[in-house]
Amino acid sequence: MLHPLDLPTVLLLHKLSFFVAALCFLYVRSQSRESVGLGFLAIGFFLVAMSSTLVSVGKAFQGLEYVLALAGNFAGLVGYSLFWIGMCRISTQARKRREWLVLLLPVSVCAGLFFSGLYVSMQVRTCVFQITAASLLFAAAYTVYTDRLIEPLPVRKALAGTIAFAAFLSALVFVGILFPDITFVSARNAFFVSIVCHFAIAVFVLALVKERAEEGLRRLADLDVLTGVHNRRSFSLRLPEQMRQGDAIVMIDIDHFKRINDGFGHLAGDEVLVRVARELSQRIRPNDSFARFGGEEFILFMPATGLEDAMSLADRARQSVSAIRHPIEDQKVVATLSMGLAVCEEKHCTPHALMKLADMALYASKASGRDRLTVYRPEDFSADSSATTRVRHAS
Repeated sequence: MLHPLDLPTVLLLHKLSFFVAALCFLYVRSQSRESVGLGFLAIGFFLVAMSSTLVSVGKAFQGLEYVLALAGNFAGLVGYSLFWIGMCRISTQARKRREWLVLLLPVSVCAGLFFSGLYVSMQVRTCVFQITAASLLFAAAYTVYTDRLIEPLPVRKALAGTIAFAAFLSALVFVGILFPDITFVSARNAFFVSIVCHFAIAVFVLALVKERAEEGLRRLADLDVLTGVHNRRSFSLRLPEQMRQGDAIVMIDIDHFKRINDGFGHLAGDEVLVRVARELSQRIRPNDSFARFGGEEFILFMPATGLEDAMSLADRARQSVSAIRHPIEDQKVVATLSMGLAVCEEKHCTPHALMKLADMALYASKASGRDRLTVYRPEDFSADSSATTRVRHAS
């Protein structure tokens, strides 16, 4: 028959769990150096593990017992503070100088214990340590959870929940010491369950780094490398299977782009492409989809817009690009746009059919002198293929 573990054994395992979790953080950091904050998580857990060691060493030295115990409290609270900094950084992937102000918390708490003389009481030291640790853990959980609005990774909820549960266990220990008659769980059981929390935190941090890396790869696969806007593949995936009445497609082409490449070089042409793409992407609405379709050609999908609004939005974008003066080799180069607009007039139509009509309108813009927007209207375009061929050759 198995006997329950005694409190000293549980505390030893509790300390070792911090060491193991810290080693996991260091391992993840060695495999993913772009994720900031992992080093702080490791140092923080190492310090928390060392805090109980200092308390144990202090018992072997009479006269230094209380001083080393206070030093252990300070090391542990600094560790939890660094854990909070690490979680903030790994959650936001940003460094903020104001985060270091949290280190004033362990300094002020331990200074208060020392100057009040309460540091000689193990009960007071433990209560102050547990409630401060719980506060820092709750703050870390809150940061991870709220940042899901900025980076909605699935593992965030699990990580935040685990940290919050570890904070809840520390709060239970605090309550159990103050009110031993009404405690819901013994300190031994609370420390034992928190061991599992430490391992779970390490696993979920590893999952967060992994999910972030995979999301980054997916994002790169959806973007055009040069311009940073969506590529043709991702644009096609974002289109609905059936267009509805009022949906609009705009095909866009930079006029005489080959002349820019031939006259100034491909690097200059790339600069023009990037600036044109940036200007157009700033003109679209939140629900619109914009992508580089290939070469110097772009495409814009405007759902539920209607002919008049689509014409107005597209032409304003065309004029804004035409107003740009690109500085190339001490010259001011103008890159104008030809556009073809097609609007779904039926109750339903396919994306491919609407794109084909917009493409015909685009070539009509080129045939008419470029730097203009042409709207596809059935009465203006011949249904036979020879007319379409003449428009393409004229461009």
